[in-house]
Amino acid sequence: MLPLQSTQKSSSGNKSYFLFILVAIVAIGSGLLVQSSKTPPADLPEFKKTILLPTTKPLVDINFTDHNGKQFGLEQFQGKWSVLFFGFTNCPDICPTTMQTLKQVKADLNQAGVWHNYQVVMVSVDPERDTPERLSAYVPYFDPEFIGISATLESTTSFAKNVGILFFKGKETANGGYDVDHGAAIILVNPEGQYAGVMTAPHIQSTISQDLIALANYAGVEPTAESLKAKDTSVNLPTAPTSKTEDQVEGLVMENAWIRPAPPGSQSMAAYFDIVNNSNQDIVIVESNSSAFSMAMIHNTVIKDGISSMNHLDELLIPANSKVSLSPMATHMMLMGPKQPLELGDNAEIELVTKDGRKYQQAVSVKPQFSN
Repeated sequence: MLPLQSTQKSSSGNKSYFLFILVAIVAIGSGLLVQSSKTPPADLPEFKKTILLPTTKPLVDINFTDHNGKQFGLEQFQGKWSVLFFGFTNCPDICPTTMQTLKQVKADLNQAGVWHNYQVVMVSVDPERDTPERLSAYVPYFDPEFIGISATLESTTSFAKNVGILFFKGKETANGGYDVDHGAAIILVNPEGQYAGVMTAPHIQSTISQDLIALANYAGVEPTAESLKAKDTSVNLPTAPTSKTEDQVEGLVMENAWIRPAPPGSQSMAAYFDIVNNSNQDIVIVESNSSAFSMAMIHNTVIKDGISSMNHLDELLIPANSKVSLSPMATHMMLMGPKQPLELGDNAEIELVTKDGRKYQQAVSVKPQFSN
């Protein structure tokens, strides 16, 4: 990985915040160690990333509302394994990446004949903004069978704590926006409505699929097709034109550029691309802009101790004769406040400004993320 020279501004950087994180992480880590220290059943499948709790844990009473405006309680967990992901609709990177991955996992489970035993539920960690109406535009965009639920902050916190998920509202910016740092693990709830397991991040399509197929078979579900073989899930980024504009300076080129499509009404998108420095001098990017958005910032997604957070990069170093890649669930360009809806095939101009004032511009297309 190429070095990044940056000054980071944490979105939630007060002392009490970090103290709370430290205490909570120690508590959760200790709990998992205690639970995992017990000997699992001898016939337990050899999962790649899934940890089944030796003893299932009852869920607290919940009173959520789903994205269709219907009540979502404990009874909605009955009869199927529930795959829970905690996220929020204004998240530009890790949440849509995970939701897209789960969409691909669903296709794998359908092929293996076991999808009928699962449901995917996105639990909002941003109840202030994620109303049922907002979720109804967001969650079905990834798959019409996925379910989005939200509740009061108190209820959401209680439920998240019950299954070992932390989340923290970040400091508000001048325009009133904010990020939410949150646990990135996927939680498994069994068909009896009990907390039964966890899948740790990062989330790889083939790994999740193989584990869930193995879980379905272990739980006695008869597959209607052969289980999937392992897949190569490396990201194949669509290629965008890299022709220079008059403002571009020889030495810096944006390649493989694409903007992630977003659900209707979304206020957050993300751009990914390779920045190639063909010159013999280091280039430092200090600003990013887009005429199609109110704000463009280079962020770094970090998953540490199970908590997903985003840090703003004041500077991004592109070493001489080297390349730095902006990719999902890593360094990326966050695009906030689209000035008009952007759909597949639409272009948006992206501008990078260097420390010495030079500008590099390119039109980037909205394209889907592809996986092999």
